[in-house]
Amino acid sequence: MRSVLMVKGLKLLVILAGVLLLGACQSTGKTSSHVSVGVVTGPGGQSFPQARPRGLNTQENESVPQSEPAPPAAPPSPTRVQVMPANPEQGVPLGDNTEVEITSLQPTAASDPVTTPAEAEEGPEENTWLQRFPHLAEDMQDYQEVINQLESELQHYRQQLNSLRQEVASRWGSDEVATSSAHQFVKYTDSYQSRGEMDFDQGRILVETLDQENPRQHLKQAIVTTLLTPYDAENPEIYSDRQIDYNGPALLAGQIKDHEGVPVRWEWRANRYADYLVNNEVKVINRGGQRVYQVEIPLVANHNQVRGQQYEHLVRAASERYGIDEALIYALMETESHFNPYATSHIPAYGLMQIVPATAGRDVYQRLRQRNDQPNRSVLFNPAENIDIGTGYLTILRDVYLKDIRHPLSREYAMISAYNGGAGNVLRTFDSDRREAVAVINQLSPQQVYNRLHRNHPRAEARGYIKKVTEALGRYRSLASAN
Repeated sequence: MRSVLMVKGLKLLVILAGVLLLGACQSTGKTSSHVSVGVVTGPGGQSFPQARPRGLNTQENESVPQSEPAPPAAPPSPTRVQVMPANPEQGVPLGDNTEVEITSLQPTAASDPVTTPAEAEEGPEENTWLQRFPHLAEDMQDYQEVINQLESELQHYRQQLNSLRQEVASRWGSDEVATSSAHQFVKYTDSYQSRGEMDFDQGRILVETLDQENPRQHLKQAIVTTLLTPYDAENPEIYSDRQIDYNGPALLAGQIKDHEGVPVRWEWRANRYADYLVNNEVKVINRGGQRVYQVEIPLVANHNQVRGQQYEHLVRAASERYGIDEALIYALMETESHFNPYATSHIPAYGLMQIVPATAGRDVYQRLRQRNDQPNRSVLFNPAENIDIGTGYLTILRDVYLKDIRHPLSREYAMISAYNGGAGNVLRTFDSDRREAVAVINQLSPQQVYNRLHRNHPRAEARGYIKKVTEALGRYRSLASAN
């Protein structure tokens, strides 16, 4: 009997020890608050951190009452989300003079997942992926709005450009179509038979006509039209052959001197200079089987400076308003457009500082002007608006997207590069993780930051862009010191 009692006692002790051990394992009543953060892969293979859902008020290491153990979760099905980087922070360039053929800016539609009979019997999931992450759904909606705006602007631009190309090609030939760009303004007249090309990069004007009945008279009229083309932001007539009203300040004021060395300002002097040119400077060439009559007119040697000085009061006002160096504004304007107020690139971007309405323009309107829209082309062809928006965008780069870069010169280099290729691409030059990229930048000297942006930036155009702007910036700062 005694041995039996001892055995029973031992069993009780074992059971009691097991209960105590189990209680110790569950007595903390806590759960880990570390939530793993996944990765969403965007276009081009870059990775973006997948943010945690809103609505979780749990702090790190905060105690949460433990309820019954949840059944083991089923392995999650893979989720593929393509987030287009369609805002300036993610890398949409502000200005790009290269002709890039874009078929669509819309995200590629994902194929429908295949549902097995067993999954059909189980019924749909309680929440979709985006419902579980509502703030990311909002971000994607914002991106989609920007994508839609870019798509709309691109289609409208292409419609106008294609219509112009068709008209011009029918007269000049498909290989002789000249159109306006960031550094060139082209105006057609005379049923698209005559045109004036103002090349602000090369510093010259080329006026041509195809008319065969009275070519010198048509060429003279085209020369006068080109010399006196007024600046009219509301009615630039870039995509038509409509005659221009000569009222208002001329686009080329102070940039052309006639055969007597006198600046061409008035219509009577423009007509007299045109007479001289058609009688002394006409070249006749054969192009595509047609006789083309042309005259080349040089701009004054300091034409860039003359154009830039027109906007001095606007640059100074924007500089004071936003705390941005005047020399930097001038350097960006020269690099982006050579001070061509009608500058138009193929993104499309418009005006002196080459603003993309749906990205930089929208960013300034929302962040700085508290408006839920974006500037249109006419607004961006207005120098005062264009300079204010472009300078305002520089402050957004400085104070929002790149604010954690400590050294002011390193931050300036990053701003210059981001103005062209987006802040996201600037940071991506240093590390795929944005926080780590800032940490790397802060460990480098400004010269090392410049070198990496000049040599390693993911976009070839941006690698050359920072060199052009910094060289121009040095010249403008030297002029400011001299004055």
